[in-house]
Amino acid sequence: MPVYDDYSSWKNWDPNRFGCFTSKESKRFHLELKSLKLKPTDHILEIGFGHGHFMGWAKSRNYKIDGIEKNSHLVEIAIQKGFSATSTSGEGYGHEKYNLIAAWDVLEHMSHDEIEAALSNVRDALVVGGYFIAKFPNGDSPLGLMHQNGDITHRTSIGYHKWTFFAQQAKMKIVAIRGTRKVIFYPNPFVTLIKSTHWILQKIAQWIYRQLFLPHYKNDYFSADTVVILRKN
Repeated sequence: MPVYDDYSSWKNWDPNRFGCFTSKESKRFHLELKSLKLKPTDHILEIGFGHGHFMGWAKSRNYKIDGIEKNSHLVEIAIQKGFSATSTSGEGYGHEKYNLIAAWDVLEHMSHDEIEAALSNVRDALVVGGYFIAKFPNGDSPLGLMHQNGDITHRTSIGYHKWTFFAQQAKMKIVAIRGTRKVIFYPNPFVTLIKSTHWILQKIAQWIYRQLFLPHYKNDYFSADTVVILRKN
């Protein structure tokens, strides 16, 4: 797809910084994966690794991490940096079996049919009891519109109820559909106070909105992004 030719420069992805991650990103990855209780021996696959933030973080934690990516230039950079990386193909995700497969800000780039095919490949590539985790713009909330519409390569908006269908089609169990975990504690106490206050107000607004309008809605309406976790039984 020609639009991807200039995508890396538009995203300000510096090849020399491939695989690097910030302290905040490290905390976010830790919070998102904490409930999965991964073991040091677990094998992870990242779909659409982009600039390698998560692969770099996982490698720094001594996880065995592989990556697949449709941008062949990014695959070349990843290999040069010492990562295990391959180009996306239509033949599944190889012959390895993974304890966790992650897709951070990837599914919104796919069509509905492509998402269903990807989840089928995910199920085939997971060990029994393995997890799939994905983050994407919240298709149910106006707060997700900036993320969804801010990228020319985004194709599909995904809401809570679509996930009940996708999980059913993939024959996988829904563990969680929720908002992203928030980094609240910072070295600067003033920043921590602001972030904590924001988090509390968001939870209050979420509770009031649910009571008034959507009593049976289970996602975090006031989160700009959604995280879904599926498990292969």
